[in-house]
Amino acid sequence: MRAKLTSVFLCMMFFGVLLVPTLNPASARSVHETTDYDLFPQGSLTDASDWSMQATTSFTSQPATYTDAMVADQRITMVHQRPQNLDSMEYWGANSPSASDNVVGSPDGLFAWSTGPVMSVDGFDFSASTQYIITSVDVLVAFKVTDALSIDSVRLSMDWSNGTDLMRTWSNTNGAIDYINNSAYRLSIDSVDDWSWSMLSSIELTMDYVSVGQSDDARLELDAIGIEVTMESAWYGGEVAQAVSTASGHQMPIQEIDMSQGEYNGMSLSVCGLESTDMTTIGSWTSAVLQRPAEQYFGRIHFDVNETGTESNVSVQYATSADGESFTAFTIHNTEALPAAEYLKVRILTDTSCITSVRVDVNDPTLSLAGRIYGDGSGIDGNYSRWTISVGGATVANLPVSVGEFNHQIPIGAYMNPGQTELSIMVKSWFTWDSDGSASTTALEVNSIEVSGGYDIFYDEDPVCQLIGDQQLSEDGGGIFVPLLTRCTDDRTDPNLLNVEIENSQPDLVDVSLDQGEVRVSLLSEQSGSAQILMTVSDEAGNSHVESFNIIVNSIDDAPVLNEFPSLVRVEHAVATILGFTWSDVDTLPADLTLSSNKTWVEVDLINSSLLITAPTPGYTSVELTLCDETTCVERVLDLDVRSLPDLRIDSVVVGEGSADGTFVELTEIELGSYVTARVYVANGGFVNAEMVTIRCTVNGVVGDIATITTLEPGAMSIATCEFQAPVEGQLIRVDAIVDGGELIDEGDETNNEGSKNLVLIESSVVADVNSDEALSTTTIWIISIIALVVIIGGFTFLAPAKIRKYE
Repeated sequence: MRAKLTSVFLCMMFFGVLLVPTLNPASARSVHETTDYDLFPQGSLTDASDWSMQATTSFTSQPATYTDAMVADQRITMVHQRPQNLDSMEYWGANSPSASDNVVGSPDGLFAWSTGPVMSVDGFDFSASTQYIITSVDVLVAFKVTDALSIDSVRLSMDWSNGTDLMRTWSNTNGAIDYINNSAYRLSIDSVDDWSWSMLSSIELTMDYVSVGQSDDARLELDAIGIEVTMESAWYGGEVAQAVSTASGHQMPIQEIDMSQGEYNGMSLSVCGLESTDMTTIGSWTSAVLQRPAEQYFGRIHFDVNETGTESNVSVQYATSADGESFTAFTIHNTEALPAAEYLKVRILTDTSCITSVRVDVNDPTLSLAGRIYGDGSGIDGNYSRWTISVGGATVANLPVSVGEFNHQIPIGAYMNPGQTELSIMVKSWFTWDSDGSASTTALEVNSIEVSGGYDIFYDEDPVCQLIGDQQLSEDGGGIFVPLLTRCTDDRTDPNLLNVEIENSQPDLVDVSLDQGEVRVSLLSEQSGSAQILMTVSDEAGNSHVESFNIIVNSIDDAPVLNEFPSLVRVEHAVATILGFTWSDVDTLPADLTLSSNKTWVEVDLINSSLLITAPTPGYTSVELTLCDETTCVERVLDLDVRSLPDLRIDSVVVGEGSADGTFVELTEIELGSYVTARVYVANGGFVNAEMVTIRCTVNGVVGDIATITTLEPGAMSIATCEFQAPVEGQLIRVDAIVDGGELIDEGDETNNEGSKNLVLIESSVVADVNSDEALSTTTIWIISIIALVVIIGGFTFLAPAKIRKYE
């Protein structure tokens, strides 16, 4: 602490602490919370607007006719619904049982006519169509009735293997009926029977003109009779339905493995990527240690090769560890999920391929898709009808359209890239049919789509505080307050709740503490040097902001301190007086201090902190004292009241009695109860008269007498006389004399104002002649006292009854 002894040391310390870095070695952030993240929320299928639906004809952009795709009722449905494919064919009678000319074959404009005889047709040839399913049957008749029918009629009847039926009668017409020049008359016979091809082959159709023979003048002209059969017909085609949705805004759970780090053995990084050094010999590369994300796990390892390479000559191996130090032996990775482990190393081996990327997914991202294919499935071509699942444009599953339920779990980490924030999923179905013409419905229904593996890690970040920085202070100066918590921020903890810990390398130099959110730096008295402060600001999770800064206290050469004297010091004229004083100098040795006075009659003693004052002249005067160290002087003024005073003292005390010849005889023994005289010899050793000097005499501590000397001149001595009675019992007597016991007279020395004398007490001697003036003996006094007491008691006894009688 002494400036002159520590200056070199402090300089060295100053430059030393300047080299101490004031970096902020912040601790690592901590994991606050981890949660699963739904990478594909559209998979809930609750909002149709999340999906883009399309149905087209295969290999065209034309809208599909029989296929529709929709999202409804929390499911994706792709419905392929084909109606019957129908064709109609006309079969004309090839024979006329009635031998009617021109009525066989198809209508040709030639006809046979009748006004009475029937005209019949049969011989319908269906042999080319018997493999098809009949859906409807119509009878076709090309005929004409030349005039109105009033009472005549025309009938159409049919005979077949199951019976005979009159199909239609025309009568009471207003005019001619012509189905020759226009289209043939059509009559459905679907309700007549459940037709088969053999039944149709047995049909005979007859037209009959029924004439009454009166006023009608019409005739029946018949060109041809046929049967039109509508049947299911074979056909084929293809339509495609698809549903696409894209989720965005979250990174995929996959990590790129840095190929620029790790161990290379016969491999190196080139322009294309990681390849064998000579492209002929198998080399290997081992990655740096990888640590799984908090509360997650490693899934599968993936790699890419350049366009000229092949994956088949690339081998992937892995090793795991619980502590990042001790690893298992390397095991071949065959795209299976990795075992649970905290740490992972990946090894790649190849000879001719160039690896462009190596990745490892997290949590084994998996696409789960459940649903069913329902319907009859008839006519669906099993070879060409497929449904696929695509992720990011890459097909991850290609499945047949076969009726039944399905539930697929497909790892899709291989189709993700680091930094990717979009995930597109497409479900697509090809409905290709080769049908016999029958109606059919087939539908693909997806009930749920989920993508697992997504996660969020919420970190609790370190507090961030503005740096306090090094602080330069001066010894004996004031401390400082530096705002802290108001300049700190934290992502989760209120700044006022942050915890602050302070480590001080020099607690004897400065006191550093937190006071109402501010760093308080208090200097300790008369200290200088440097202290390194390590301050840690922690949040509730234990994350911290750490700052190291220096506090440098510059040394100040303190001035010496000469404490104040009393306002007025009284001293005696021409008498040496010692006056003590106090002083201090925290950084200077006493030998290096000087104390001087402006009066020659004041001698200074700095070591003993005293002044020897011998004032030559009475009165008021001032003395100026100067205390100096090597650089600074301080001054104090001592005000003196120099007074000339008497100095009373008792030289001796003599106890005795007067003799018959008038002389004073000193005694060493005194009779009990006797009257004696004490002579007190009082002198004045001062420079002025002492007025009204009192002398108090005490006998065994009890005041016996007080004497007074009116005036005692300087250098003179006077005798004061005290008279008193000796004690009536005891063995010793002590006589004390005190001059100016009340201290009413100012003296130069108050310590010499007392004197004493010790004597022996003896029994008094018996004297025969006792005159009337001598005192009664003790025995006589006792006898008289007893007689008086008896008289008093007797008088009280006599008077008391009289008073009682008086009050009766």
